[in-house]
Amino acid sequence: MQPETRVEVVRRLRALLPRGVEVPPRTTSLSVSRYLDRREHDAELRALFRRYPTVVAHASELPEPGWCVATRLGDVPLLLVRDGERARVFLNACRHRGAELLRPGAGCRRKSLVCPYHAWTYGLDGALLGVPREDTFAALDRDALGLVEVAAERRHGFLWACLEGPVDVRAHLGPALDDDLAGFGLAEHARVGSREHDVRANWKLLMDAFAEGYHVRSLHRDSLARYFLEVSLTDDLNPHVRHVGARASFRDAEVPDIRRDTTPFYNLFPNSILVLHPNSISWVTLQPEGVGRTRFVHRMLARPGDADAAALERSFAFIDEQVFAREDLATAESIQRALATGANDHVLLGAQEEGMRLFHRNRDRAIARELETSRESG
Repeated sequence: MQPETRVEVVRRLRALLPRGVEVPPRTTSLSVSRYLDRREHDAELRALFRRYPTVVAHASELPEPGWCVATRLGDVPLLLVRDGERARVFLNACRHRGAELLRPGAGCRRKSLVCPYHAWTYGLDGALLGVPREDTFAALDRDALGLVEVAAERRHGFLWACLEGPVDVRAHLGPALDDDLAGFGLAEHARVGSREHDVRANWKLLMDAFAEGYHVRSLHRDSLARYFLEVSLTDDLNPHVRHVGARASFRDAEVPDIRRDTTPFYNLFPNSILVLHPNSISWVTLQPEGVGRTRFVHRMLARPGDADAAALERSFAFIDEQVFAREDLATAESIQRALATGANDHVLLGAQEEGMRLFHRNRDRAIARELETSRESG
């Protein structure tokens, strides 16, 4: 966040201090089918997870040449490779029979990529280098059988990929969000903690949890609530959303500091969340594994020297185990179970859930554009 934006955010929060969040009463609704219907899920995979630049790694997760990481983007397996100074993204599929070259998990260092099935071998640039018993294949064109590369761009310390179409991260973020991320020095951070959770809930229920602060006083009453005032901002950075919550220290701070006295957090469309704590950042990605199942990946990033290792470890454990797993994720699972009973046809949104409304608006717009494009090309 740039200095002028920080000043404006502080001014707006100060104006809210005497009365708290003041928003006109409003009630809207969302059909529960978006959390339960397979057709809705498939539409999201096409329109959101194939068409938009999406964060797939932080630069610190590919620290050296030869480093490789397997991950997923929607339902597509990806292979991230550090080829010299360049980070590349490939479809994680051998060109012979489609086997994954690496299984998801911790990063590893390789001089080449060898398929575990039949040992076809690829260079870090994706070129096909070797085929056992190549003489048994007729007219094998190695040049045409390199790994399929996915468009990718490194920006703000993250590696972004787009399955269909070119990547222009700055255009995707827009000027305001691009400036915000530049001001936080994300490229100077490194991953200091990571954990995955298999959550039996639709991925949007998890995004919903990060799109509104209405639940903090109730769901997080024994964890986060004591750290925050009931004063916050929500800004539409279409298709993204910026939130800033005032911490308890904000009220008495003579010159409030954005990282110390507020918590900015961002919904990066379509499926990432950044939460800026005073000395670290929680970066969350939501990977749909099915209509009612999500791989929730939480990584903590920090700058060297901002906090000692023991403090970061305690912070990560508190946020991941208590706030996320026991509160947010458990609640999302309970909602998924309840919605599946048919008890509700719709879920209701009040005025303090504006961020959630904006996210679903942008989700619906993306699907509508995809349908229109399909009709025009069909």
